Amino acid sequence: MIEDKKRYFTTGEFAHLCRVKKQTLFHYDEIGLLSPEIKKENGYRYYSYNQFELFQIISSFKEVGIPLKEIKLLLKGKTPGTMINLLKEKSIEIENKIKGLQQLQTIIQTKVGLVEQAMQTDFSSISLQYLEEEEFMIGEKVLNLPERKYITAISDLIHYAQSHKVDIGYSVGAIFAREQILKKDFYNYRHFYLKIKDGREDMESHIRPKGLYVVGYQKGEEAEVAYSRIIEFIKNKGLKMGEYAYEDYMINEMMVDGFDNQITKIHLQVQID
Repeated sequence: MIEDKKRYFTTGEFAHLCRVKKQTLFHYDEIGLLSPEIKKENGYRYYSYNQFELFQIISSFKEVGIPLKEIKLLLKGKTPGTMINLLKEKSIEIENKIKGLQQLQTIIQTKVGLVEQAMQTDFSSISLQYLEEEEFMIGEKVLNLPERKYITAISDLIHYAQSHKVDIGYSVGAIFAREQILKKDFYNYRHFYLKIKDGREDMESHIRPKGLYVVGYQKGEEAEVAYSRIIEFIKNKGLKMGEYAYEDYMINEMMVDGFDNQITKIHLQVQID
């Protein structure tokens, strides 16, 4: 039958040796990637021990993300030069995937931190806090523009952050001018902004100045109620309203059902009167 049975393995034996299912070997044979060295008329198929090394090469190529069709071509004409270039390309791809996963991890950690902070917050509270200077990426000015423009501005911010890999998990925030607060012209924002990983020279930015801020919370659409409470707090403390309020989503539609359950954190600039 076979000169040296010790040199050959049945499909089952070879599959066990390679730590795969027999169906994997059948598929490799079907596409011409790795076929048994011997095929008998009675249907018996035998792999040689030399093919074990070939299987390991195929597995290594698969491990770095090379499709089976490309592996088949590589096995026919591989050279040290082509292999070096291929592995360098794959190394760059893997590095980019690692960076992408690290960014995704940052986004998840940011969102978890915001929600954990929210779960420990008394949303009926109002406080006076000193905040350090912070730079935000902002979109086009949207004051007095229709709602459709709002959506465009928000979409542009998100697309920029995602395409430039600077998204760190914060929701889009809004800058609210003092004039709109005094007129009770709620939801007529000046700009939308996004906290991102690094400042970029090609982005429009806004610097929230360091100083005193009154911090309060808005649930759902209760903007007038929230700002009325904040303004009353300012009066009682003998403070003067500053130029802008900054609104950050703490809990948005990703975390809760219904707009009425969403929580917005409001930072309103103040000065000692």
